[in-house]
Amino acid sequence: MKLLTALSAFLGRKVSSQASAALAMYLRQSHERILSQCEYYGHRWGMSKWEVLDLCYANPEKARELIESSGTVHSDDDGPDVFTD
Repeated sequence: MKLLTALSAFLGRKVSSQASAALAMYLRQSHERILSQCEYYGHRWGMSKWEVLDLCYANPEKARELIESSGTVHSDDDGPDVFTD
C-alpha cells in the first residue's frame, strides 16, 4: 500500500485511480498465464479454457470447489516454487 500511495503521489493521481491502473497493467501482463491455467483446468475437467474462465467469473465458489478437488498441481518432489514459504 505504501508503494501504491507513493506512486500515485509521483504521478499526481488518486490512490484508487492508481490502483485501477496497476491492476489493469498486471492483468495485461498476466493474460497468457491466466488463460494457460484456465486451459490446464479445462483439460482436466473436459471444458474449454473459455468455459473455465466463465465459470470462475459466474460461480467462483464452484470453481474453487473444482480446483480443490482436482488435487495438487505440484508435488513435494518438484522442489519449492515461487509460492512456497
